[in-house]
Amino acid sequence: MIVLEEEKEDIFRIVVQPYAASFDCGSNETLLHGSRRCGLTLFNNCQQGECGKCKVRIREGRVRLGSFMPSALNFDDLRADYTLACRSYPLSNLEIIAELSGWPEERHYSRLHEDFSSID
Repeated sequence: MIVLEEEKEDIFRIVVQPYAASFDCGSNETLLHGSRRCGLTLFNNCQQGECGKCKVRIREGRVRLGSFMPSALNFDDLRADYTLACRSYPLSNLEIIAELSGWPEERHYSRLHEDFSSID
């Protein structure tokens, strides 16, 4: 009888700045899926590497980047350590800079409210 050894999935800790939120993500799942599974939702739209809405900046760590459209992530973005959460698989623990759905609106609303309060 032949038994194939199951491929072991590594689990990595992903820290999302500026929120200091974190989640665990498997090496066989994208950052977007890992965040959702753990109750956080990174800002996104198409989930297919075509729109660029899920663009995050890698502050520390490494990812494997799957296929994507150049209009979603260009060479300048790559050189500046940006990646797409919907197409990125962690290869190590990561620290990323990203927007979480639901959190930025509250932050931006309070700032806008203050800015417009002084207008006559």
